[in-house]
Amino acid sequence: MKISTNQALSFKMKPKNEADFSDTLKKGKELAGNKGKSILIVPASSLPNQTGVGNLGTEESLKFFDFAKKYWGVNEVQILPVGQYHSHSGQYPIYSGTTMDLGNHVIDVKSYVTDSEFQEIVKANNIKDRVNFKNVVEFDSVSEKILKKLYNRMDSSRKQEFEAFKQKNNSWLEPKGLYRALREINGTHDYKRWPEIDKNLFEHPDKDKRIAEIYKQKGETIDFYKFKQFLADDSLKKAEEKLNSKGLKLNGDLPCGFSYDEVWAHPKAFIKDAQIGWGLPALDYDNPEAEKLLREKVRLYAQRFDGMRIDASWTYASQPVIKPDSKTKKELGARILNIIDDEVKKVKGSNYDLKNIMHEFVTSPEDFNIYEGSSLKPFVKDRVKIYTSDYLSNDWGSNRNFLERGWNKENFIIGATNHDSRRINFSEKQAEALAKILRIPKEKLADSKEFMKAKLAEPVSAYNNMIFFMEALGLKGEYLRNTDKPLNYTPKIPLEFEEEYFKAVERGEAFNPMDALEKSFKAQGLDKQNPKLFKKIVKYRKILEGNAGSNSSKTKIWVGIGLVLAGISAFAVLKKKKAERTPACAQ
Repeated sequence: MKISTNQALSFKMKPKNEADFSDTLKKGKELAGNKGKSILIVPASSLPNQTGVGNLGTEESLKFFDFAKKYWGVNEVQILPVGQYHSHSGQYPIYSGTTMDLGNHVIDVKSYVTDSEFQEIVKANNIKDRVNFKNVVEFDSVSEKILKKLYNRMDSSRKQEFEAFKQKNNSWLEPKGLYRALREINGTHDYKRWPEIDKNLFEHPDKDKRIAEIYKQKGETIDFYKFKQFLADDSLKKAEEKLNSKGLKLNGDLPCGFSYDEVWAHPKAFIKDAQIGWGLPALDYDNPEAEKLLREKVRLYAQRFDGMRIDASWTYASQPVIKPDSKTKKELGARILNIIDDEVKKVKGSNYDLKNIMHEFVTSPEDFNIYEGSSLKPFVKDRVKIYTSDYLSNDWGSNRNFLERGWNKENFIIGATNHDSRRINFSEKQAEALAKILRIPKEKLADSKEFMKAKLAEPVSAYNNMIFFMEALGLKGEYLRNTDKPLNYTPKIPLEFEEEYFKAVERGEAFNPMDALEKSFKAQGLDKQNPKLFKKIVKYRKILEGNAGSNSSKTKIWVGIGLVLAGISAFAVLKKKKAERTPACAQ
């Protein structure tokens, strides 16, 4: 028996009146307490794409950001570092990339090449369900070869723009271009294995002569590298403008370290044979070259983004200095953080709101203690701090607890997870804290889905909050700590993200903002103070869950009609077959 399904039957529990949904969400979030930042953390590389690696400015990405603003109330986007990514044991660690320049994946290649060339890159992408860094960032990729063709056919107008870009950015472009040329000449990226003159080029008496030789031998390599930086800078600028036009701010992620080529080009800026941890070199703040280099990095980020996250910000306040035979700390207090603020204001203007700079002070108290006695250190108190509820307990890691500790509500951001977090899993201690905060029976939170909903609901009442894209969409797996390491950093938002989201939220596996608001309203007594708005919140929560509202009613009707029609059809088929089997003499 064949039963045909009607296309009107859909698993997408999508509100019919999206404008009213967004308005209800906006009003609800403000009443709950979220009147400041509502940040979506998403690696640009994970955005929906056809090439293998996502890009901020593409049609697919902009559609996703429209969705995030509409359905989650997002007003800012936080991306992860966008430097040059390199393969390490089959994976592409985001924080091991370069710090000042931009990777090939930042180039919105479709807007520069021909349609047929773009389709070549798409066709070469042999991994559809994960990020495929290799297809875009590697020197032998189809993408790289097509960019080389683009470089060779520049028209006069683009050449003029390119020359202006090179002159404006020569201070950091020149050393990086030379480094790439010497990497080819010497057959390794490890400059410590290069000949003496190349290893110490910027301190060598024959520097100018050697640089001229390098240009003669590898001039095109250097210029092509600069050309890709020109395109990446242009792409990022245009993407930021597109996001701004949608009412979204774009935040960059400023890594705390420096890359090989920067250490090579600025040897006086670093403490010899020392690191701050994670294999990252230690700046020598007693040498003016260190401040000069730091300012250049900060300046580039201030030029490229509306705001920024300062990775491991505590290392600028209490710098670890690790040598092969010792480990010490340099207490710097607010000195270096003030330099960062000053450089940002030089770029953005004296009226720039420094609350757009977000600091990661999260570390063990042995490394850096944010407290001085029972109070936050003044330079910590007055800066915007980023926290997750990864370590939630009755006395830490929640919006309510931070407020009880006297923190200024405008000076911290909280979310359930970020790019460093494990997936949300049940914790007895956290369930106890959530039950008290949200006034939910603790035993209800023993259900893994209910626990996740509560974790995602808790930050909604914070003045500033954030959500990681994987929890928002309900994507499976881990972002960072996969057993199969090449899968790290590769979760990808599918092109059909809208359909997949509605399915996931219906299963209780993705962020339901109305469920979060309902919990927050009940916990704060706002359901009684704003009954009309609360009723709409509950209605939309049920619609997204797929068990109430007009969509659900229609679904039930279609299912009912389908079953009736199927029954009639089956009855007719059986009757016909019975007639065919009946002998003629019995008719």
